[in-house]
Amino acid sequence: MRSLQNIIYVLIFVTLTLPLNAQDKIKTRSESFWGVHFDRHSQLTDEHLGKTLTEGMIDSMLKAVRPDYIQVDSKGHPGVSSYPTVVGQQADGYDKDPLALIREVTFKRNVALYVHHSGVMDINYVRLYPEEGRRAPDGKPDGQNTSFWGNYADRLLIPQLKELALKYKVDGVWIDGESWAVYPDYHPKAQEEFKQVTGLSYMPSVPEDPNYKILLEFNRKKFIAYIDHYTAELKKVAPQFQLCSNWAFSALMPEPVPVGIKLDFLSGDYDPDDALNTANWNARCLAGQGLPYDLMAWSFVRHSVPKTALQLCQEAAAVISLGGGCQMYFRQNEDMSFQPASFDIMREVADFVLPRRDYCKGIKPIPQIALFYSTAGWKQKVNDIYRPFGVNGIRGIMNALLDGQQAVEVLMTHHMEKRMEEYPVIVVPEWEVMEPEMISRLKEYVKKGGNLLVIGSEATVLFDDILGVQGVGERGTSCLGFDNRFVDIQGKFREVRCEQGTEELAQLYQTNDFRFPSGSAATIHKYGKGKVAGVYMNIGESYLSTTSPVFRDFLSELIGNLFPEPLVSVKGSHRVHVIPSEKDGRMLIQLVNTSGDHANRSVKGIDEIPELRDFNVVVRSEERPKKVLLQPDGRSLRFDYVDGKVTFVVPDLKIHDIVEIIK
Repeated sequence: MRSLQNIIYVLIFVTLTLPLNAQDKIKTRSESFWGVHFDRHSQLTDEHLGKTLTEGMIDSMLKAVRPDYIQVDSKGHPGVSSYPTVVGQQADGYDKDPLALIREVTFKRNVALYVHHSGVMDINYVRLYPEEGRRAPDGKPDGQNTSFWGNYADRLLIPQLKELALKYKVDGVWIDGESWAVYPDYHPKAQEEFKQVTGLSYMPSVPEDPNYKILLEFNRKKFIAYIDHYTAELKKVAPQFQLCSNWAFSALMPEPVPVGIKLDFLSGDYDPDDALNTANWNARCLAGQGLPYDLMAWSFVRHSVPKTALQLCQEAAAVISLGGGCQMYFRQNEDMSFQPASFDIMREVADFVLPRRDYCKGIKPIPQIALFYSTAGWKQKVNDIYRPFGVNGIRGIMNALLDGQQAVEVLMTHHMEKRMEEYPVIVVPEWEVMEPEMISRLKEYVKKGGNLLVIGSEATVLFDDILGVQGVGERGTSCLGFDNRFVDIQGKFREVRCEQGTEELAQLYQTNDFRFPSGSAATIHKYGKGKVAGVYMNIGESYLSTTSPVFRDFLSELIGNLFPEPLVSVKGSHRVHVIPSEKDGRMLIQLVNTSGDHANRSVKGIDEIPELRDFNVVVRSEERPKKVLLQPDGRSLRFDYVDGKVTFVVPDLKIHDIVEIIK
């Protein structure tokens, strides 16, 4: 009897202590899938930091939310540290060391701890050292951002990150206020170096200057050198310390990650308004960059309207369905304590995300349609260093394709150079300029049997020779007529004349009347072993602002002409986004319900997303599957297999499910 009692006592002890070791080890960022972010942006006048933050508060949050990692504030944009640093700027007072307490509790639970730390933007530093601040064209410090021609990285950023890594044993850092905070710098040392490097006698100050693009590129290279410097210095003393520069090598920065740079993961916090579409775009831009990545959803909408757990789950679905990790941003109080009222929302999101880990983390999208993000085209469009502008055209085209149930990946120039032949269809969206070698390679891709869709009044000019058309001129306003419907053209368009062998697929009209055609809207032409279609108008921005179903269906029809047998076809709803993916030899078809008012900027909180029901799915397969399961619940779906096609009905889709084809 006593032996039985001893066994019972041991079991009780193990059960009681299990939550403290819910994870058997601290995960690296590459192993992580789900996290929570907190930040505060402490001020110089803040007092009593740590006052109401307790071990129990931290522990109860971790127990409910079950994150792989959390991120907490260390230094925000004001440049004031939220912990009692001995290196940087302290606030007025600390009742306790909040960072040390959070590290202690997260360590007990084997939860990784990262810090939110402002980088380029440090208002306090440029207050103390105005000569090291970034200068505006008039030569005055801008009052917020440090200069790469000062000593900020070596004087403060690197020493403080070393303090966090070595003294506080923090697992890594998410450096905020970086790429998007970089502007052309007119610091005297910058001007001197610019003249030496470029041979110009002056530094351009306005975008209209023909040399302004040279100035932007000069600053871009300096920013990348700055990242390379601080990451290399940290790795010398703390090789396990994991580093991220917010939005580096993302949609804002469509460039390859330099070989040898010591970044460990990529991340960004996307616009809380129109968040689902923004997440779709940014996740697709990060997915191919070769580093672990995640995206951060804000738990509130400007200005301070909380989102529901339902909204956050839908945003998470856009990211995890592409294989990325997700994290949610919740605010810390002035004393660095958490807000317990938000724990239930975090828990609900965790209940949604965590069961999907096995079906999302580590997946690879199966190549279907590549949407070309030209680095040269982007640089021609923008007059900023790294900010989220100049991409409305490609974003609108992406949205229209996704809303037509097309499986779309975004490939930057360096991706396209390596992976072009993997994709049955490539879409070139409205670039005015492209890399000359890429134009040649795309033409060769078609000649060898590929399918190309070129969209835009300027982009099509670059491919007239294989489109089989001749430009005639530009016209005034017009309408697209398609499928007995009309939509006004808000962007540019050009008039073309079809050569022999070129088929006209749609027409433009003078007004909403089929009796008055005014030119070709779209054509298709065989070239070599492949096909190329052209759309002679800009429609991306129009779709981004109107989401006209005419544009959506028009593009779907063109894709169907080029690629009549995609891997996955969905009929019955335009509200479902489709991502065919694979993992360890398993086919996993990601389905995301995009219903609801997420794109309506007048709607801040959403507590209902209409469920999609009874839509049809066709999957092409060389063999009959053993099972078709709807994950993560493991529901078995009845299916037919005829002529290499697996056909089934998805009975319901609340937010995100995965069809697993078991062969």
